[in-house]
Order: sequence, then C-alpha cells, then structure tokens
Amino acid sequence: MPAISLRKAILILIIMAVLVFVGFGLLGLPLHLPILFQLIITAFLAVIWGGDWIKVEEMILKGLQKSGPIVLILMLIGALIGVWMYMGTIPTMVFFGLDLISPRFFYLISFLLCSIVSLAMGTGFGTISTMGLALFSIGSSLGLPLPIVAGAIVSGSYFGDRFSPVSAIAIFTAHTARISIRDLLGKMVLTTVPAFLISGGLYFWLGRNLSDDTDYLGSAGTELLTFVAENFSVTPWALLPPVFIIVAALFRLPTLPNLAAGLILSLILGFIILPGEVIGILESMYDGLTLATGEPFLDQLFSRGGILSLLDLLALIMLASCLAGILEGLGVFSLVLQSLMKKVQRLTGLVFYTGLSGIFVAMVGCNQLLAVLLPGHTFFPVFKEKKALPLLGRTLADTGLVFSPLIPWNINALLVVSVLGVDVLAYLPFAFMNWLLPIITIILPFWEKEKS
Repeated sequence: MPAISLRKAILILIIMAVLVFVGFGLLGLPLHLPILFQLIITAFLAVIWGGDWIKVEEMILKGLQKSGPIVLILMLIGALIGVWMYMGTIPTMVFFGLDLISPRFFYLISFLLCSIVSLAMGTGFGTISTMGLALFSIGSSLGLPLPIVAGAIVSGSYFGDRFSPVSAIAIFTAHTARISIRDLLGKMVLTTVPAFLISGGLYFWLGRNLSDDTDYLGSAGTELLTFVAENFSVTPWALLPPVFIIVAALFRLPTLPNLAAGLILSLILGFIILPGEVIGILESMYDGLTLATGEPFLDQLFSRGGILSLLDLLALIMLASCLAGILEGLGVFSLVLQSLMKKVQRLTGLVFYTGLSGIFVAMVGCNQLLAVLLPGHTFFPVFKEKKALPLLGRTLADTGLVFSPLIPWNINALLVVSVLGVDVLAYLPFAFMNWLLPIITIILPFWEKEKS
C-alpha cells in the first residue's frame, strides 16, 4: 500500500468531522450512518490513491479482529444484567440501598464506592456494569437527576481504570512508556489527588440541598419497596454473583473468564432461588427483563439487560473498529502525530501536544488502546531524550485514556450508555474526574517549571 501524504490524511479527517457533525450533530441520524459513510469513502480513497481492495480488506479485518474481545465482553454483560434483573440481584440492591443511603450524600458515596471497586477490579467498565448499575438503579429509585448520578459513577469507575496496579490498561500504559507500573502510579499521584479531592468536593456540593433522611420519599418510597418485595425475590444470596466478580478481579482473573464464571454462578443461583423459572432465567440472557406494569417509572427502572438490548451497540462498535483499522493501516494517525511532534521545543509543549494527541486519537480511533499506543510510540524518543518517561506515562493515562468515555462515539462511551442508558452529553459535565485530569496534567508541568 503506497504511503499517503499529510494533506491526504488531513482530508480524510476533515471529511469524517463533517460527516459526524452534520449527520449525528445536526440531522440527528444514528451514529452508525456517518461512520459507515466514512468507512466507504476512506476505502474508495485508499484505492484511488494507489491501493488495492485486498489490502484495504486486510486493514478492515485487522481492525475488526481487535473488537472481538469487546464484543464477547458486551454479550456476557448483557446476559448477566438480564439474569440479575430476573433473579432479583439488582432489585435486592435497590431494596436495601433505599433504606441505607442518604440522598444528600448519594453522589459522593457513588463516586467513592465506584473508585474503591474500580481500584480493586482494575476495570472501569467492569465497575460500571456491577456496582455502577446497582447505584444507578438506587439513584433512579430516589428520584435523583440521572446525568449527575451517571457522571459520579463514570468518574469513580475510571479512577481505578487508570490508577489501579491490577488494571490492564494502566499496565499497558506503563509498558508503552517503558517504565514500571510503580513509577507510573507514583508520577500520577500529583494529578490524581487534586482531581479526586475536587471531584469529591463537587459531588458533596451538588447534594448539599437534598434530604439526609433515608425515608424522604415517603409513601412513594414505601410503594416502591412494596413493589420490589412483591415482584422480585429479595434475598442476600442474589448478591453473591457481583461479589464473586469483584473478588475474582482482586485475584487478577481476566475479564472474560471472570464474567463467564459470574454468569454460570448467576444461573445456578437463579435456578435455586426461582426453581420454577428455569426457562425464564435462560431467556432473560437474550431478551432481558421487560415489565409492563403501566407505570413508566417502574417499567424503565427494571426493564433492562439481555444480549438483544446491545445489538445496536455491537453493530456500532464493529463499524468503528473497521474504520479505525483502515485509518491505522493508511497511517493517518502517525502522519498527524508526527507533524505535531515537529512543533515541540520545550517539555511543557511536549506534554500539551502529547495530551492533545491522545484525545485526538481517542476521538478518531474510537478506543483507549490506540489513544495510548500511537501517541506513546510517536513521542517516546523525545521524552526519552529529556529523561522524562514517567511524565510520558502520566500524560497518556490522564488524557486520551480517561477522556474516552466523554466522546459520544468512542467505544468506552458507548459501553457506558449501553448499561446506564444516559446520553454522553448529558453526563459529561458531571464526570468531573474525566475532564479535570487532562486539564491538571497539561497545566502541572508549567507549575513544576516555575517551581524548579
């Protein structure tokens, strides 16, 4: 495949920006369509510029192969949520959570709990699909603004995604910067602590005017608890599967086998708790749980899960992966990043352009790994020359990696939407940790320079 020029790479990106802005932003079309049109246009341009269809197909298939594990994880999570809703796992969490958690501190508690669980599990999305989903259901039951609840969950979940010593993406980031995970975590303390404290303070401030009475819903809360008790099997035994998944992650069981084992455990417990509902439990893996009570709030709260509910998202992920494959194969990312690197003179500018590149690749490449890998490889020689490799690792972790769930078409954001059902642009302002970290990481080198 002949190498393309920087102008051609920029042309591809301009076309993509126009398609997404007009199709998704102005016309409100499904995001699938702009990405599909971009994929078709980019493929034809690659052939017109001297390539051949066989090479283009290889690029697309290479990108598609990378989405395989994500697709399997999503299907397992869809099946898990369906079974958990049917057997009473999520309703049990809602039942006990309504009695235990004060609305005034709910945002802060959600942020802290998700931070702790993600630190233990080492995965942001694993935290969102277990602890996050339970907290979201409780917050919805309490009548709290769902964008704020979702923002607190996302902030806490991605705290551990980049700061846990057992996080696969954190280890990958350290490897890309060619430093130890200990050196990476040590360097990130300077940005993580202020972002964490500011985020926690903001969540406390947002809940300051809410009631601190766990019974503040009054008769509505009593009716909800009565509905859950009468229509679901409320038992602590139903909480074993999510507890198992969290504990297994602590022992570094990889995500796929962990979720698969959690699903099997859920089925076994479901058959025991609801012995007459074997077929219903099995069907919930695909269809999820659908209620038709006539009460929109209850139907929306408890109608969740199933592989079927994620088919739209799976199609979008596969399209985005195909597009990322052909963009990477054409060298679009490398050309743009190398042009940015030529502008770097000082360490402060180096951090700025590296962070900007990470967010850029997260937007165009639609996933975290590329947002770490491509800027990391491109800027590695300069950081090495300046003996600042830990700074490279911190910049990669604090920009494209943590900003990914705030980009509507990024795979991480799509995963969040699939579980919580809140639009990305709705929860974005309240995911404080995710946008504070890039700001702090870019500003901090200027302060460190002045201090030195």
